Amino acid sequence: MGLEKRDMFLKRYFQNILKKDIYKNTLILFSGSSAAQIIPLLATLILTRIFTKEQFGVFFIYSSLCMVLSMFITLRLELSIVLPSDKNQSKILLFTSIFTSIVLSVFLFITITLFYTPITKMLGDRNIGRLLLILPFSLILLGITQSYSYWFNRNNRYKTISIAKILKSTTSSIVQIILGLFAFMKYGLIAGLISGQFIAAFYSIITGYKDKIITTSNVTLNKMFHLVKKYKEIPIFNTGIAVSNTLSNHLPIFLLSSFYSLEITALYGLANRIIATPLGLISESVGQVLFNEASKRYNQGENIRNLVKSAYKKLFRIAIIPTVLLTIFAPYLFSISFGKEWEMAGTFTQLLIPWLFLMFLNSPMSYIIIILNKQKQLLIYDILLLISRFFALYTGYKIYNNTSITIIFYALVGALFNLFLLFYILKISNTTKKVETN
Repeated sequence: MGLEKRDMFLKRYFQNILKKDIYKNTLILFSGSSAAQIIPLLATLILTRIFTKEQFGVFFIYSSLCMVLSMFITLRLELSIVLPSDKNQSKILLFTSIFTSIVLSVFLFITITLFYTPITKMLGDRNIGRLLLILPFSLILLGITQSYSYWFNRNNRYKTISIAKILKSTTSSIVQIILGLFAFMKYGLIAGLISGQFIAAFYSIITGYKDKIITTSNVTLNKMFHLVKKYKEIPIFNTGIAVSNTLSNHLPIFLLSSFYSLEITALYGLANRIIATPLGLISESVGQVLFNEASKRYNQGENIRNLVKSAYKKLFRIAIIPTVLLTIFAPYLFSISFGKEWEMAGTFTQLLIPWLFLMFLNSPMSYIIIILNKQKQLLIYDILLLISRFFALYTGYKIYNNTSITIIFYALVGALFNLFLLFYILKISNTTKKVETN
């Protein structure tokens, strides 16, 4: 009877948890994100034995360019989709975000075409230079997917978001492996990446059309400009915040190839990808749900500090044990998983752990900055972080000319800044929204 009572208690306990939307939605997003991230991680076990370090180096540079520029290509207008109480305004903002990504991608293509030679020389590799010509296409696809993701988030379509992520990672991994096995080595990794981006964007568009939740009848340029003006602080400040933050996180990918070699870039890229991927998928899932939940509570006049503290505690408990294990065993794990020649990536992982752990805690909380309208402060923070990281990498290379020391300096700067940000977010979250009077 004791075992039966215990089983019944546990069953009711988890049923009660899943009845709460914030836990249920987080679980849906986490499940989808987990599947979406596990697939490419498993594929990497094969890909590191098919493609060379130099090819991985080029791939990491291209994917990093996608990540950095995707923060700019919509001017972060997708963030505003969640904010209006009027659903029609959210619909207009969705189309505004997609329209912006198309216009800026075309502008970027023209810029790359006009300044192709100096850009190629700056990157130091003609193969990377040629890839820049297809970069705007990737950015349009990413702009579409990002915009729809926030629309689905606003409408509690978390399952749809998860399916899009799974389709993207599955398609990318399959195409990369097939092209690698058939000796299409040079751009196989990047071709797979673009294939996944296309499938995710296509699925998002088709789903929105089938559900009949999106129509263009009420969307006009005047309404688009009006809403952009209403939420102007998002493109003005959040674009700079997102670009500077993402650029500083990917700065080693761009500089290590210039300072050292594509092989070092590949080793760092793999280290960052393997450790940041599982941590990132959790923080991203928590972040999207937290953004929705915190926005609702704050708009209702509630204090959101307890919600923020609770999220920090949960994230800490999730990450602490894997972090300790990776700190101890990373080189060995990389060696047996990806091959002996990738063991140094495990050493780089050990050096990055302090920064990645604190970044994992803070990543979901970046949405609190938006809700509380502290974008100006965060922009200053991110600019200082970017400058500090650049000098950390440059000092490690120029004075010591040692990759490990260079990465230590970079990780240390990131850890210190994230520690400051943690306490800052806890402080500013202890507030309530002022009631507006007409």
